Amino acid sequence: MKTMKGYKYVLSLCSILIGLFSCSGNAIKAQSNIEKGKDTIRPFTAIIVNSFYAEAYSVATVLTDKQLKIIFKSDLEGVKDTIVFLKKLQFSDTLRQISEINLTKLKDYYSNPCIDDGSQVTVVIKKDNSTKTVHVSNFYQEEVGRIIYLVNSIIPEKYKVWYNRERLIADYKRCMGKK
Repeated sequence: MKTMKGYKYVLSLCSILIGLFSCSGNAIKAQSNIEKGKDTIRPFTAIIVNSFYAEAYSVATVLTDKQLKIIFKSDLEGVKDTIVFLKKLQFSDTLRQISEINLTKLKDYYSNPCIDDGSQVTVVIKKDNSTKTVHVSNFYQEEVGRIIYLVNSIIPEKYKVWYNRERLIADYKRCMGKK
């Protein structure tokens, strides 16, 4: 099954990325929360992984409470990872909402059983010494949608993650026989 093989590959890639960003955890802890008046954002990291198996590369979008970074990761030997986009972030309500996502309420896997291929998105969220990996397969999940919406509102078009709320919900309703 192509989808599950890709899912396992993405999970192993996410594990590597988590390890990488765990090393920088002390620096994040040393920094204070973003503050604007009474508003604060708790430190977090959300990593969106888009893998392009046929072309032997993946793109990791790393959102933190402080910045947004896009890393091009080649699967070819000898090719180094490259940061292709970097932006410092200011306080926003959406950023605060993302920092408040309850990881214990998220499932590991959400899918539309009627579609085998198509949209495959993996998001790894790390905060408060907890890590949650969520894979969505042709399914709209609200918290994942909030993360992708914020990322897509900032990054250049060529790096945007396809995650169309209306279409994913309509496809799922059609699958379940609802109008």
